[in-house]
Amino acid sequence: MLYTPDSLRSVGINPEGLLFFRDMPPYDPNLKPLSRDLRTYGVKAEAYLWKMLKHSQSGYKFTRQRPILHYIADFYCHELHLVVEIDGRSHNNEDAAQRDRQRDRDMEALGLKVVRVWDHDVLKYPLATAGRIFQAVGVEVSKAFSGLNDGSERLWNPFS
Repeated sequence: MLYTPDSLRSVGINPEGLLFFRDMPPYDPNLKPLSRDLRTYGVKAEAYLWKMLKHSQSGYKFTRQRPILHYIADFYCHELHLVVEIDGRSHNNEDAAQRDRQRDRDMEALGLKVVRVWDHDVLKYPLATAGRIFQAVGVEVSKAFSGLNDGSERLWNPFS
């Protein structure tokens, strides 16, 4: 999909301040330093899932802490037009839920699919959570993580 200021306006998104680059979703360049910091100082669940996605056999490349519009997506796969968000306790109130719904609507208006997972699910059931992400885009987790799913998924240490 080719993104233009007019195409964003047509779906109700203000394109002011956004940088447009070929077929990539536009983003606010002022978010780049924050996205770098988040990659460096992110939460444990993000590091856990990042290692799984990075080493998966799915054939899809994910980026971490990717600015999209005026937001920073936890994970983004351009080939699949997929955004993965990890939600923690800070998402457990009505104000946060309302902001998350608006964020999801804006991302979906760009043609992106948004999958939200809970941080405690990532830490406790990593392969099941990754399976839910890949299932959302039609990739079987057994193929994406061949050799890792031995029935004791909690024994796999993504930090090793």
